[in-house]
Amino acid sequence: MAKRKATTGAAAPAPKASSSKPQGKRARFDGPPPAAPSTKKASAPAPKSKQAKQAAKIPKTVPTPPAPATFTVSAGSYERLLYGLSCNFEPVPSTSTGLPYTLAVTPVFSFPAHLSSLKSVAGSLLPSPGTGSERKVGGKYLVSGGTDEVVKVWDLRRRKEVGTLEGDTAGNITCLRFVAQRNMLLAASTESGITLYRVRDWVLLRSLKGHKGRVNSVDAHPDGRVALSVGQDKMLRMWDLVAGKAVATMKIGTEGDLVRWNTDGTKFAIICGSNLTVYGIDMTVLHSLQAPSRFHDVHFCYFPLDVTDPTQCEYLFVACEDGKTRVFDVTSPSTPVDDPSADPEALPTLEPIAQLSGHANRVKMLDLLEVALPGSTVEEPASTVVVTSVSSDGKINLYDLAILASKKTALPAGSTELIDIEPSASHDTEGTRLTCVNAVGMAAVKKGANVGEEEEDDEESDSEDDSEEDGEDIAFGSEDELEGEEESEAEEEEEEEGEEE
Repeated sequence: MAKRKATTGAAAPAPKASSSKPQGKRARFDGPPPAAPSTKKASAPAPKSKQAKQAAKIPKTVPTPPAPATFTVSAGSYERLLYGLSCNFEPVPSTSTGLPYTLAVTPVFSFPAHLSSLKSVAGSLLPSPGTGSERKVGGKYLVSGGTDEVVKVWDLRRRKEVGTLEGDTAGNITCLRFVAQRNMLLAASTESGITLYRVRDWVLLRSLKGHKGRVNSVDAHPDGRVALSVGQDKMLRMWDLVAGKAVATMKIGTEGDLVRWNTDGTKFAIICGSNLTVYGIDMTVLHSLQAPSRFHDVHFCYFPLDVTDPTQCEYLFVACEDGKTRVFDVTSPSTPVDDPSADPEALPTLEPIAQLSGHANRVKMLDLLEVALPGSTVEEPASTVVVTSVSSDGKINLYDLAILASKKTALPAGSTELIDIEPSASHDTEGTRLTCVNAVGMAAVKKGANVGEEEEDDEESDSEDDSEEDGEDIAFGSEDELEGEEESEAEEEEEEEGEEE
C-alpha cells in the first residue's frame, strides 16, 4: 500500500515500543494505518478481584438490533464478476399481491472482483443474541473468495476494495462465514484447513487442521462457541472456536457438501449430494430427504406462515437442481404418525408445503433476511422475511414470505395443496453463471458503540481517507466498464461442465 500523505503541522508518530510478547500472525491487509499512540501517561491498572475476573468472563448482553429497512444483496459468479443490489420495501396504494408495498431493487455495482471464479461471499454482522430469527444487521464489510486462493475485503459503504487476506489460507476458497458473536471470520479451503481471522484488525488467529482433503463447508453455532465442518474425507468435525481445536468427529459415510445450523442452534442439516439429513444436537437423525439429482443449499427459518396463528413455526428451505426452492415444515415432533402398523423407528415423512419458482436452471445458493416493512416503528414493529436465490440462469430472485403466508391462510383447513410463489423482484445478470449470494441489512451505527468492527468513522476521517487514498483503493466498477473483458478461462468452462454432469 502506498504511503499516506503527510498532514501539515502534524507531529511525527512515536516509535513503537518493542515487546517480547508473541503477536498473532497478521495477514496482508491494505487497510488504514493505526492511529498514533497517545502521549498521556497511562496509570497502572488496579488489581482485579476474583469476583471481578469471574464477572468479566460473563458475556455482555447485546440488545437485539431492529430489522433493517434497507439491505444489500451481493452475488458472485463463475465469470469472476461480483454484483451488488440495494433493496428496500416501498409503500404503494395497491399491488397485484394485495400487499400495500412493493420490493424495490436497484443495481449498485458490477465488476470483475477476482482473477477466477467466485465460490463464496459473506457480509459482516453486528453481534446479537440468538432470537430464532433471520435478523442480520451489519453491512460494513463484504468478503469474497474463490479459485484464485485469496479472500478479498470490500467496504460496502464506500464501495472500495480495502484489503486482501492471504495468511495461511491455501488452496481454493470454498466457504466464508462471519461469526458475529466472536468478531471472527472463518475461511474454508481445498487444502484441508479452516482459517480464523479477527475482524477488528484482520489478524490471522489460527488455522484449524484435521480434515483430509478439501473442506467444503463450515458453519458456526449461533452462540459463536463451536463450529461444524464437512468435506472430502466423509467426516463431520466439531471445532471449539474458543480453544481453537477439534472436539468431536463423526463419520457421515460420504463426502459432505454443506452443513448449516438452524437459527436457535437446536439442530443442523448436512447435504451430501442427493441426500439431506437433519440432526439434533444429540446427533439423532430427525429428518431425511432424497432428491433425484442433488441438493445445493439449505436454510432454516422461523416464521408464522399462518397469519391467523401468531405461533412461529420452523421451516426448511431447500435449493434444488430443477430450479425450485422447496419449503418443508419441520416443526412437528420427530416421531412417526400414530399408526399401529408403522415402524416405531421410522422418520416422519416430509412433504413440501410450497415451492419458490422463477429460475430456469439449478438454484445454487439461498440467503434469508428479516426486513422491516414501510411504517414500522420501535413501538409497533412490522417485518417480513425475504428469501434471495441465485441460479446458473443468471437471475437473482427475491421472494417475500408474507405472500406465502397470505396464500397459506387462504387455503381450506387441512389442505395439502402445494403453494407456488413467484419472485417479488428479480435482477437478470444476462446469462452470468451465479454461484453464491449474501443478503445483509444496512444499519447506521453510532461511533463508540460496543459493536467490534462495525463502528462508523466520523465525517472528517472519511473525507481524509478519501482524499489521501484516492487511487490506492479500487473503486467498484459499473457494467459499462466490463465491456472488452476477457471470457472465462477454459478450465472454468470445464469445471462448470463437470459439475453439471
